[in-house]
Formats: sequence, structure tokens, C-alpha cells
Amino acid sequence: MQHLYSNSFIVYIIMVKRNYIADIEKALKEGTEPIALLNVILGFLNFKPIEIKIYNLLQTSSLTIKEIQNLLNLSERTIRKYIQRLDQEGFIIKKVEAGKRLKYVYTAVPIQEAWEKVKGKIQEIIDEITRVLEIKAVLF
Repeated sequence: MQHLYSNSFIVYIIMVKRNYIADIEKALKEGTEPIALLNVILGFLNFKPIEIKIYNLLQTSSLTIKEIQNLLNLSERTIRKYIQRLDQEGFIIKKVEAGKRLKYVYTAVPIQEAWEKVKGKIQEIIDEITRVLEIKAVLF
């Protein structure tokens, strides 16, 4: 998958993401807890605050959609939408549990595994920016 981004993309990264980068640097200097640092980085990677909140809930315990719905006071449809993204990105584990009915129970992946996924995504962004800058340098 090759994307060629314009200068506006690079400006976007620099301008919009600058606050996240400053927050990450501050958290690193202050010795912030790993989960808090991961939350800032997830924001940098365009995860919505509610997705981060759900991830944090699932760090503390395994929950069903209904349990998450009750804790966050959101609709089932909304919860499913955010759970789907977290699942697709590999930040949660989905297991089937038998009871009166079969149901999915969700758990966050261990923070070390989440960190590896985050590092990979950051590296993809850096690689893409590098490719764009190299192409721009050749063209001009």
C-alpha cells in the first residue's frame, strides 16, 4: 500500500500532532505510568477518547458489551462500533463464553503487546513521511 501525501499532510502531522508529541515527551520525562503513556500515544494514532476509555476498562477486567454499556452509559451499537475497531487493530481479545446464551467477553491485550502494536504503527507513519520527503527531494 503506497500513499503519496502532499505537503499538507506533512504540515498536518507537524501542526496537529505536535500537542500529542509534547504530551508524550512530558510523560516520558515525568516517568508516567505505562498505561497513561499508552493512552496519549493512542490519541496520537487517532483513537477516539471513548475507544481509549473502553481499552482502559478492558485492562482492568473482562467485560461483555452489556457490561461496558452499563458502565459507560452508551448504546450497544456505539459500543460495538468501537469494540470492532479495537478488535481489528489487535488491542483486544474476544472470547466466547457459554451461559444461558453464548456471548462474547472482551479483554485488552497485555500492555506490552499493545506497546509493540503502537511502535509498529508509529514506524509506519515515520516510514511514510520519509518516503514522501525523499520523493519531494528528487522532484525538486
